[in-house]
Amino acid sequence: MARTDHVRQAVLLTADGLPLSASDGMRARDIEHLAAVCSGFHSLARSAGERFAAGDVRQTMVMLDDAYLFITPAGDGSRLAVLSEVQTDVGQLAHEMALLVRRVGRHMDAAVRSAVHSAGS
Repeated sequence: MARTDHVRQAVLLTADGLPLSASDGMRARDIEHLAAVCSGFHSLARSAGERFAAGDVRQTMVMLDDAYLFITPAGDGSRLAVLSEVQTDVGQLAHEMALLVRRVGRHMDAAVRSAVHSAGS
């Protein structure tokens, strides 16, 4: 993402919203919040694709007043989220995210968590 201007922050997260990695300098609570929000957005987009027979989610983009938020599937069970300034070239950013995922996506896999049962269950 270094080749793309105006990127504020990036987070790699699991499908269920746990952060795996983040941009240098991000506060832990911001990392956790962004990961949770992006997991929700991606889940909603996936639900729309399923409900309306529109296929898999390739990318979710949220336009805010002062930023863009992009979420794209990365490795198996993970998502890459990037928050950028509004001045960013959205086509270039989307392209760079896709290239990054193609190059290193298999290294971005996230194991699926299973429920933990107590001894009394």
